[in-house]
Amino acid sequence: MNAATSHRAHDPGREPIPAFRTLCEWAATASGFGPISRGRAGDALTDILATMIAGMHDASTASVVKSLAGCGEGASLAFGAPHGFAAPWAALINGTAAHALDFDDNFAPAFTHATAVLAPALLALANDRKVDGAALVDAFVVGLELQGRIGHLMQPAHYQRGWHSTSTIGTIGTAGACARLLGASPGQILSAMSAATSMAGGSKLQFGSMMKPVHAGLAAKNAVLAARFALAGVGANDDPFSGDWGFASLTGAGDADPQIMTEGLGETLEIETSGLLAKRFPCCGAAHRSIDALEILLKETDLSLEAIDRIEASLPEMARRNLRFDCPADEMEARFSGTYCLARMLLDGSVELGHFTSGSVRDERIAAWLPRIRLIAYDNALMVDGANFEATTRIYLKDGLVMEASVSHPKGSPENPLSYDDLLAKFRTCCAWSGHEAVAEPLFQFARSLGTTDDVGGVMASIERNLRIHEPVRSDQSVKKGTSSKKHISEDKNGVNL
Repeated sequence: MNAATSHRAHDPGREPIPAFRTLCEWAATASGFGPISRGRAGDALTDILATMIAGMHDASTASVVKSLAGCGEGASLAFGAPHGFAAPWAALINGTAAHALDFDDNFAPAFTHATAVLAPALLALANDRKVDGAALVDAFVVGLELQGRIGHLMQPAHYQRGWHSTSTIGTIGTAGACARLLGASPGQILSAMSAATSMAGGSKLQFGSMMKPVHAGLAAKNAVLAARFALAGVGANDDPFSGDWGFASLTGAGDADPQIMTEGLGETLEIETSGLLAKRFPCCGAAHRSIDALEILLKETDLSLEAIDRIEASLPEMARRNLRFDCPADEMEARFSGTYCLARMLLDGSVELGHFTSGSVRDERIAAWLPRIRLIAYDNALMVDGANFEATTRIYLKDGLVMEASVSHPKGSPENPLSYDDLLAKFRTCCAWSGHEAVAEPLFQFARSLGTTDDVGGVMASIERNLRIHEPVRSDQSVKKGTSSKKHISEDKNGVNL
């Protein structure tokens, strides 16, 4: 057993305990998570810190920061903001930054960008109170489990209907995680998650727009508020997933049995059985298997571009619909363009942050190849395990030969994980993107310590100081490096802020 759990003994003479209440009771008391769970949680926190740093100056993040002018300062670090904010607003900003470049992880059971909601919400709460790394990891593991078990009830119907699960299931599961971090009782966790069903929403129609990353920010903010509502005494329906008006029925899961949420509860953990897919490419996860397959073909052969007639990629209809911009008009649409990403891998041998700028999307070399790359959808019923699927990429040569490769577990998945060196390299890349390359190494070590520290808020303060002291000069900044903004901050001999 991976986690200790307690359940109320069932009295045959009483009504059965609703599955949702059982899930909330587990969330309040589960503990004893093993090294695999804690290690994967630590890796996820490191990875998401990288994506928040990379996305801190993105237009979506900057717009959210601008929208909060006048909302007041607070204790929680807000990436890209000139000062700290109260926890809900910091969670909104940081969730947006985490998801801004679509470089954050995927979680298959829930069809969510799980950590982009969980980490911003939990870290915002940890910034204004004393929380140790063990409690942070416990809440993270619990929140991931909640998202996954709600996903078992809701998916894939919910996602296929067009709901952006990050902003629906992500909100609800993270509300439970936030309540857990705040020391809530089972009843308070139930109220928090039930309240969150009234705050959950978001359509996949926003994919390819600035609003898409804001979904993750709103989910994190609403999760914080839902948890605080519950601890302040706000009650909510005690079985929000069941019945005709229940969240499951309203949003596409139909008459699915809520009992599925408690199957194996306390015996297995989603972070161990399903894990998280850390991204190697800053684009929609639906494209990653196809890109990996093309990379395999290019590495195994010595093809010239002149020898290639066309490329086809086969993937589930649900994934194909996410990649709906075959001729992207801007960098946001390019992140949801399988044709663009495959063309980048073909021509440049990589898919990088620098490929998603307004100038890169207008690359004439890429434009010439887009009509020669085709995505073919196969029936979703052929998917073997929820959001996990196989993608096949084929290269058709002008001489009539066809080469193909299939990928089920892309690099970054639990079956094919990023190594420590891979994670460090990604962290450096993200820091360089935001102009913080000089402090990438210490920031990485601070991020790695979040799950083991005695004071999460202290680590976040160290991260904030290093970001601010090495903040690059931008066109809209009047304060330059080396001026008075640096005077009251102590540094070690290497220029690293402590």
